Amino acid sequence: MEIIFGAVKSREFSSFSFHSEAVRTFDRLLSNGLLGFKSDLVETMAVTLVCLSPQFTTFYKVSRPKYYEDKTLKIRYSVTPEVRMYKCLTADFVVDFEGYFKLTTKEEYLKYLALLFIDFLSNLKYPGKLKKFEKDKLLQAVKDIFIKNGIISVDDVI
Repeated sequence: MEIIFGAVKSREFSSFSFHSEAVRTFDRLLSNGLLGFKSDLVETMAVTLVCLSPQFTTFYKVSRPKYYEDKTLKIRYSVTPEVRMYKCLTADFVVDFEGYFKLTTKEEYLKYLALLFIDFLSNLKYPGKLKKFEKDKLLQAVKDIFIKNGIISVDDVI
């Protein structure tokens, strides 16, 4: 499975590069780790990490998860005006701004993101067409990636 991360972040991210570096590391870990995960229903998971300060949350509407079995989307003002979405699940992963910015080390950030992402996948309301999707298998694969890379321990995800 291919996982693609996008990000909607507050301007505070640019002034603290280690916050952004933790997000990039998180993205790389999942992208590389989930390449071996196979599913008949989902080939691509497009996740938008949303971490906005309180004054900007009113300007962004979190979208519900969507599944595209095979659809061509038209994107105005884009370099590629049409994009084919094939077996693609999209979802917004909301990260608490206050909780994220009070941490001080990259390891703390990664652990925080990992635990939130596991919780996100556990509580994600999958679209109806994905009733037979291997949700538990995906969740376990994500947990294994974080444990293998020393981001979290087995005790963190009991």
